[in-house]
Amino acid sequence: MEKTNTPYQALFQPFKLGLIERTGCFSTTVVSPGLECNNRITLSAMTRGRCGQDLVPTDQHIEYYSQRAACGFIVTESASISDRSLAYGGAPGIFNDVQAQGWKRVVDKVHSVKGNIFIQLLHCGRQTHSSLQNGQIPLAPSAIRIRGQNQIVKKDFEVPQEMSQQDINQVVRQYREAAERAKKVGFDGIELNAGHGHLPDQFLRNSANKRTDTYGGSAQNRCKFLLEVVQQLIEVFGASRIGVKLTPITHHADMNDSNPLELYQTLLRALSNLKIAYVVLKNENDPDNFQDFGYPASKKQIPCVYSAFRNYFTGSIVANGGITLEEADEGIRLGKFDFVAFGQLFISNPDLVERAKNGYQLNKNIDWGTVFFGDSKGYTDYPKYQVPQNVQSELLKPLKINDLFLPNRITMSAMDRVRTPAPYIPTELNAKYYAQRATAGLIVCEATPVSQRSISYPGSPCIYNDEQAKGWALVTKAVHDKGGRLFLQLFHGGRKTHSSLQNGLEPWAPSAIAIRGNCYSAQNKPFEVPHEMTDAEIQLTLQEFVDAAKRAKTAGFDGVEINAGNGHLPDQFLRDSSNKRTDQWGGSVENRCRFVIQLVQKLNAIYPGRVSIKFTPIGHTGDMNDSNPIQLYTYLLTQLSKLNLAYVTLVEDKSQENAEGFGYPASDKQIQNLYKSLRPHYKGILLANHSITPERANQDIKDGLYDAVSFGQLYINNPDLVYRVRNAFQLNTNFDFKTYFGGDEKGYTDFPTFDEEKKQ
Repeated sequence: MEKTNTPYQALFQPFKLGLIERTGCFSTTVVSPGLECNNRITLSAMTRGRCGQDLVPTDQHIEYYSQRAACGFIVTESASISDRSLAYGGAPGIFNDVQAQGWKRVVDKVHSVKGNIFIQLLHCGRQTHSSLQNGQIPLAPSAIRIRGQNQIVKKDFEVPQEMSQQDINQVVRQYREAAERAKKVGFDGIELNAGHGHLPDQFLRNSANKRTDTYGGSAQNRCKFLLEVVQQLIEVFGASRIGVKLTPITHHADMNDSNPLELYQTLLRALSNLKIAYVVLKNENDPDNFQDFGYPASKKQIPCVYSAFRNYFTGSIVANGGITLEEADEGIRLGKFDFVAFGQLFISNPDLVERAKNGYQLNKNIDWGTVFFGDSKGYTDYPKYQVPQNVQSELLKPLKINDLFLPNRITMSAMDRVRTPAPYIPTELNAKYYAQRATAGLIVCEATPVSQRSISYPGSPCIYNDEQAKGWALVTKAVHDKGGRLFLQLFHGGRKTHSSLQNGLEPWAPSAIAIRGNCYSAQNKPFEVPHEMTDAEIQLTLQEFVDAAKRAKTAGFDGVEINAGNGHLPDQFLRDSSNKRTDQWGGSVENRCRFVIQLVQKLNAIYPGRVSIKFTPIGHTGDMNDSNPIQLYTYLLTQLSKLNLAYVTLVEDKSQENAEGFGYPASDKQIQNLYKSLRPHYKGILLANHSITPERANQDIKDGLYDAVSFGQLYINNPDLVYRVRNAFQLNTNFDFKTYFGGDEKGYTDFPTFDEEKKQ
């Protein structure tokens, strides 16, 4: 599948549900081709109570389900299989042909808009009241009533009738007959509701099943009823079109099992042997003594049902239960589950799939007074998302950088934030900061010194030893778990530092020329005259970059960016205000570019196609200038075009005449239009940086001046910058400069998202 600009790449990978292949010695035979699902989003079964007394689906059901048909597959609300399995007034049935014909109209409409639809079959067992089913006493595996009141009729639950073998046979037959009707009207498959305290769940769990025959006692016996039902459904639909919903640790309807791990491992092994398409697992969070039942908290029984049971079932796992889009995407990407069944989000977002695909804002304003029962209000009248006219659409287009896919063109610039004290090992705080911004097309982590002699800013994380690399691995995992991509910016300060910042080591530079002014990171001490590097020291420094890149790869970075601007070491070799050498490393443009070109070539051997570089051609920071920047960068970009870089970033500096008293000309006098002037000389991907607004970037990309933009300041205050741009939401521009450099989480990880701002 071709990737798109969705922020949820995993959710939008297609899937063949129920694909069964048999591999022989020389070939693979397709036993079941599977159901083509365009995405991993499913509509969870939700009772909405919109039927009349005949329990026949209506025009409202047709509209409701067709509105949501873009998901991978729909699972309808629970449909009762007999007139003795009625739990909810207004819920549809499928125990007669009239009801089946009502469902046919729903199925035909969903199929007409290219949707897939399963029907969920329900027998509620004891979880009902005789007044809801024409005076018939509820059935159950054992004569044990649910403690509490039936909220539909506001009466205490009754003691159910313990099912005889004849009753069991009849109910199994009713499941089959319902499946046959579903098959006849065109449903794509069946989901058996075996959770939430309904009849199959009552057979499974030993709080409700006290039988001493072959349907009770051991875990294997308690699975027998459910497996008999599933076998009948398979005979009608085939195993590849059957799903089962399970709620192993929910206590709803007075349900519990004394050993849920053993029970559901036993059940899932059996279902796996039957090769059904999927199971739904609900990850519940009931507290201790939920509803005064006295049962232990859900999480005390099984902290996570997905990790507990994933290895016991070979089919697809569908996750369910209060999962966000972000958690869903992450869980699928990490292999915890294969689909996610959304319930509440689908109530108020009929276009949930479209909103998720495009990163649009979700409507979380559910009218709870209309969720159960009623007419179209709160059922089919929730509006679809209206795209604002001022969305910066060019920024949201995907971008391919060699073999790396970027879902959008909004990248995060490397920014020193100085939150990593000596020994300069990245921490969980750094990981949290970058993970919050993982929706960026690409993150470039802050300037990272490649050696002890390259430190300019105390508190910057480094990568010159293995412990630092392990710290960075926390960051890469956090970002990758959120679906992000990140490069590490490799940094050497050269002369732009002070010996007091690097354990007394004197700064190195191409020439022994001090920066005029003071080093603010060294308590404003005057910059020192650096040591002019020998050829051997140049080679040593190149090797330090190589070693750092190897550590970056070990730490899990997707690539590296060389900081060759802002007056740092590679920049000092490039520009003739700082490079007065007369050997092969200085003098001509070709010689001054030698350090950078060799550095790129060496790093390309480690990260082929994933090396990038950042330049500030007209910036004067660090007492930098070149007498002919057009000539220098025309040559350099032409040479770099041959080296298969990931990208080049050009910083559009705004230095004024005689900035900082250096005497250099204003930036725009040197190169009036940086991107228009240099774009023709670089044939690869070009990024722009420095105080560019989303509006300007959108237009410049459209005009072909560059391919993507690197945002700095805006990413400090807006961890959800991509989301804000997608929805044309206001950006947070209340910059607190006091918290930019150094400190703790304040001004670092505590900026709210747009949705969090609204709640405040």
